[in-house]
Amino acid sequence: MAADFDHVLTREEQRRLDAAFQTLSGRATRSEAAAPGPTEYEEHVWLAQQQVPDAVLKHVVACRLTGEPDLARLVGAIRDVVRAWPGLNARFRFGEDGELHKRFAGEEGRTVSLIRADTLEQATAAILDRQAASWDSDRQPPFEALVISCPQETVLALVLHRVLDAMHPAAELLQALGKAYAGEPILPASMMARNPGTPLFAAGEASSMLPGWMRQPGIAASEIVDFATIRVARPERALAGRYGAMIGPEALNGLPPDASDQAVLAHLAALFARYLSALSGKREIDLMIPAGWRAQVGDPPSSVTGGDAVVLTVDGQAPAEIIVRAIQDRLGRTANAAMSQTRRTATAERPILFVSWLGDPTGCLGIPGVSIERLPLPTLETRPDLAFAVGRGRLGGVAVELVTGQGLSPRIGPVLLERFLAWLTEGEAALPGVASAPVELTGAASPASAAEPATEAVTALILAEFRAALNAPELGPDDDFFDHGGHSLIATRIIGRLLSQHGIELHFNDLFSYPSAAALARKARRTGEASLEPSRTAPIDEAPSAPLSLAQASLWKAYAAFGFNEIFNLPFALDFLDPVDEALYERAFTDVLERHPGLRSLFRQEGEDMVQQVVPTAELSQYKWFWTSAESAGVTRRDEALHHFDLAKELPFRLRFLIDPATGRQVLSFLFHHVVLDEWSVNLMMDEIAYCYRVRAAGGMPVWSDAPAPFHEFARLQAAAGVDQAHLGYWTDMLRGAPQPQPILRRQDRAEPACEEASAAGGWVEFKLDREATERLYALARQSSASLFNVVYAGIAASLRQLGSLPELVVGTSASGRSDAAFFDTVGYFTTVIAHRIRFDEAMSLGGLVGQIRNLVNESLPWSEIPIDLVEEALGMTPGRDHLFEVFIQIHAKNKLNGELALPDGRGIAFRQVDPERHESMLGLHFEVMEEADLSGERSIRVLMSYRSEHYGPQEVEKIRATTSAVLALMGRAGGAQVTLAELGAHLPEG
Repeated sequence: MAADFDHVLTREEQRRLDAAFQTLSGRATRSEAAAPGPTEYEEHVWLAQQQVPDAVLKHVVACRLTGEPDLARLVGAIRDVVRAWPGLNARFRFGEDGELHKRFAGEEGRTVSLIRADTLEQATAAILDRQAASWDSDRQPPFEALVISCPQETVLALVLHRVLDAMHPAAELLQALGKAYAGEPILPASMMARNPGTPLFAAGEASSMLPGWMRQPGIAASEIVDFATIRVARPERALAGRYGAMIGPEALNGLPPDASDQAVLAHLAALFARYLSALSGKREIDLMIPAGWRAQVGDPPSSVTGGDAVVLTVDGQAPAEIIVRAIQDRLGRTANAAMSQTRRTATAERPILFVSWLGDPTGCLGIPGVSIERLPLPTLETRPDLAFAVGRGRLGGVAVELVTGQGLSPRIGPVLLERFLAWLTEGEAALPGVASAPVELTGAASPASAAEPATEAVTALILAEFRAALNAPELGPDDDFFDHGGHSLIATRIIGRLLSQHGIELHFNDLFSYPSAAALARKARRTGEASLEPSRTAPIDEAPSAPLSLAQASLWKAYAAFGFNEIFNLPFALDFLDPVDEALYERAFTDVLERHPGLRSLFRQEGEDMVQQVVPTAELSQYKWFWTSAESAGVTRRDEALHHFDLAKELPFRLRFLIDPATGRQVLSFLFHHVVLDEWSVNLMMDEIAYCYRVRAAGGMPVWSDAPAPFHEFARLQAAAGVDQAHLGYWTDMLRGAPQPQPILRRQDRAEPACEEASAAGGWVEFKLDREATERLYALARQSSASLFNVVYAGIAASLRQLGSLPELVVGTSASGRSDAAFFDTVGYFTTVIAHRIRFDEAMSLGGLVGQIRNLVNESLPWSEIPIDLVEEALGMTPGRDHLFEVFIQIHAKNKLNGELALPDGRGIAFRQVDPERHESMLGLHFEVMEEADLSGERSIRVLMSYRSEHYGPQEVEKIRATTSAVLALMGRAGGAQVTLAELGAHLPEG
């Protein structure tokens, strides 16, 4: 049985496959049988293949399956479809009688292959190999299904010879496959036949890398694309590029949200025609649209084989609405009339654009517990110069794909599509940028369509950023970023610095999938937009007044709702294991204060607005903010933690040294108000304090190589830009209609009715995972191309779903809020609170939930500057009273509150963080994941859970703690990630 597959998977997968095949072998096997004679269309395509045996007449439909699909069940479903639709396993032979004969083969195991691939690129290569394989019509079927297992997903690819186009459209194949997977009957293919295509489109050889219509008089070719970097694939392996993107509803001016599919197609076709006209300088553009414009999933036959088509010449300089009306009128007039075949090629005088509807496999193939996403792939089939497909996208947007034929450079496709997206919002200003190197758009890259080969220089730049961010000069190009202390906050910083300082673009997921500098360099794209320093037209005012940033304003609303109490105090405490010079520490922190004016701010009301006012360094001596241990007799850490800030009159921080009565050691109470400090800033600040302490201990003064942009500049720029309505719309679309937050478990010991006024009183508990479970969770993160946060987030969510029997859950979390690299070195409060909506499927495994949350978190990052209060207001909720979530999850990733102060003589003063006691919580449940490492480097994971007492009593708190601890331990055991949500209860301790 294994001989039918490229690779056998795990023993468990093999066992399940064998069981499925034994079941199949017990069924009646269809013997080889004669079939009805071939249709005229089948004869035509068969003859075309015989005339040019090396021509690629196969197309591919591919989907990404994330979650945990049952591979044995999927393979069995494919075989069931082939059995029900014998044409998929047909053979064609030219007989001695001069006729073409068709028969149905009875062989099993020839139409499906199970493959293992380490990366999506390997999966793509395997699919292209199958597409490129010649077709022996007498011995081989015209259909093959590839089930490719990648580390974090499964790829399903259907390879279909064009001889099947008439009887077996891809959409119907996927629908039948979904029914077979669900155990439902499959409708015979004879009841689903489609109008066949017509003669093959004759593609001429291109005379240059760009079509003639794109070469404008007076514009050098080098201004359109850099010919020095073009590499054309070998003719026998020439690829047509395919590039996909999403267009948000805000960019579709004039298109109503409830527009029909035909209206969407006409609108985007008109916009792309106008774009080509503006780009090429050609007034007339030919649009070729299939007469049956609603193409099925996959490539419409007419894009390759000619076929019945609507051909319309439009004025590319006319208003878009006029072109739209012309397209809709022509489509309407030909809906019930056959059009004669039209064969046309692009010329220097008039470009031609093929336009079709883009089907979505998600609507055809349904697999419980599995997320399905169309996978755009390059193709080996001959393609016209430009084909543009339009379909429905997420959240009211539109999905578009651009296919560039073999006659064009593989580099021009991403450029054309990227600049089209920019042109939608920027107009003509976007066109000069077409000469810049392309950025990667969604879709599978191929060797021929990659924007730029990895170079030693790119690897060196990435490695330098790795070493600087991780403080690891010994790091090599093949070393794993995460094995040397990397985490998501550092990843964000590195990606931003590479773009801003070196013009190198990488996506967040790239770093998780390719965590070494050498591997990541192969995913890098040059943008040519490096900027070493933020530009400023005037010197920074020493005492500026600025509005609150969006994040600060959001926090301030909650601060006011709780009566301006201590809810936003950040009471850090450092236990020094060796004596520290307290006066020297004060001097070092003063150096940091002078460097970061955002820390020395007062907050005052001006009219109806709050403003922040910097205290000049010359006036710092007027404010008390530091106390030595000699001044702190009788003061406890709890006393300091409960200090009530008057932010209009005192600085938003307090440093007080204490003597621990139990150990006699110095402890620093490091108290900040949250409005000026976030976790990213804590790490910046601790690094700078250590540097200043070392320099001051040697009798010197700190010398800075740069001056970070002040936080007040960020606040002013953000206020001037206003709220991005498109970004706000992302969150309202996601969260509209979400369930109202409720306690996960109802408190059992609460007899009295709930108070009208909410109370923040609460407490906290913690648990720590053992070393083996910790390392296995890290391993699961790597296998899933996810962060540790994604893994623990999924474990907590699964635990709460189990306890509360929840169909979905809204979870609050925090995002860095630092999208502008100019402010990466700025200390301030940038962090935003955001919310994710998680929908549970009982058939989904814990590992599949990790993938869902990874995608949810990473996809939301570009929109994360919008704080939660603005989302709540946009949804009609009352600020301070209505909330979107009960549960908040965040990670503290190896923060620098555990470390060492280096001295000039080589000695060090070690310190460690002391956890504060928590007696208040503005959230129902607040999980803090502590990713830590001791001085020996051993990693550990602690989870702190704080709670509101009015929601949860001791019984409920212990149940939540025990369940969450057990689920995380289960995920850290062999096979634990394969447990489904439906099975989860059986794997947990009773009670």
